[in-house]
Amino acid sequence: MFFKENSIKLKNFLPKGLYSRSLLIIIVPVVVLQGILTFVFLDRHWQLVTRKLSSAVASEIATFIDVAPSLGINKIAQLSKDFYDVKVNFISNQKLTINPPKPINLVESTLSKELSRTMENSFWVDAHTYEKRVIVQIEKTEGIYEFIIPRRNVYATNSHIFLVWMVISSLLLVSVAVIFMRQQIKPIEKLSKAAQQFGLGKKMENFKPSGATEVRRAAEAYLKMQERIERFIEQRTLMLAGVSHDLRTPLTRLKLQLEMLADDKTNTELLSDVNEMQKMLENYLDFAEDVTKEKATKIDLNSMIKEIIENEAIENKIINLNTKNDSPIFFECRSIAMKRCITNLLNNACSYGNNINVSLDNKKDIISISIEDDGPGINKKDYDKAVKPFIRLDSSRNQNIPGSGLGLSISQDITSNHGGKLIMSRSDMGGLKVQLEFSN
Repeated sequence: MFFKENSIKLKNFLPKGLYSRSLLIIIVPVVVLQGILTFVFLDRHWQLVTRKLSSAVASEIATFIDVAPSLGINKIAQLSKDFYDVKVNFISNQKLTINPPKPINLVESTLSKELSRTMENSFWVDAHTYEKRVIVQIEKTEGIYEFIIPRRNVYATNSHIFLVWMVISSLLLVSVAVIFMRQQIKPIEKLSKAAQQFGLGKKMENFKPSGATEVRRAAEAYLKMQERIERFIEQRTLMLAGVSHDLRTPLTRLKLQLEMLADDKTNTELLSDVNEMQKMLENYLDFAEDVTKEKATKIDLNSMIKEIIENEAIENKIINLNTKNDSPIFFECRSIAMKRCITNLLNNACSYGNNINVSLDNKKDIISISIEDDGPGINKKDYDKAVKPFIRLDSSRNQNIPGSGLGLSISQDITSNHGGKLIMSRSDMGGLKVQLEFSN
């Protein structure tokens, strides 16, 4: 349970994109490897070399001090200068005065250990005063011997070159790997974009399978699937268009004959039924029509909704339009399809309610259109059923109101084809609230 909870938390911090995750797979092992190599190098190689150099320096200092009484300080100083580039000073009749403690670095600690191992005299090591020199003072009975030693004699000064080259080579290799990885990811991104565009009802031009064999196979399978879906939609549209053509002619002839008959109650009712059948037939065609063939253009939703409200004005129905301001709200869409979507929702609201509120808002790159009424509404459990074709929720809606059960379904399809969402909820007015959300 603990592992599961932590894995979920870790997943929240991981990048979501394939390219970002691929970079993570490349970079993280390299960084970890660099850290391990650096630690091993510093802990093993660098300290080992420094310890050996410090041991040699400690032995030399011990030798100089041992032979100093016989050779003399001047001779010792000359030999140290000539062979080891070490400056030797002698302060007679002085005791060693230790300065306040300073931070002990690798040089001081290693050299102090080696001096303690090679001699019993008191000493002091200073690797802070000079950048390129290390001062060592040894206390003897006759005075203090001071050795000013080049830092390169005590520890490996060129070890950082190895680290620099290691980092540079790693950066170079990672850069090459990132470039190649980017080339491998591009075909997958193109395939993803093509599928996304097709889901929005748009067709990505000049899309061809590319990349690795597996990616090419996936792209070819996608193109075949796209072709089958387009063929299915076209066949459905042609079939229903043919049915419409076959039914429209007798309906028109029947309507003309009824209009020529005497104007009585029965004739009026029959004519009303024929008109209703024509409207239902038009709704079926709207549902079957491939709206994706219409070219998308940028339109002003504010003006479109105002025009729809004016055209769909119904007697005894109050329609209020609420907008944040009258400035244009532009949205790239198929204008005819979008107009049909909003008109269906508005007609649906007018059919069941007397007061209708239409709201339009644009915030945080989301365009929101909501239509709500004061009618009987729909039970929450029936929201999913309401957008299915040919479904009428007669338990909560008026059976006497004509309709084909396709209004919400058509609006749902058009909204989905534009990459949006159709959300139903209970209105504050008591009826149904339908909200359309689109990314702008």
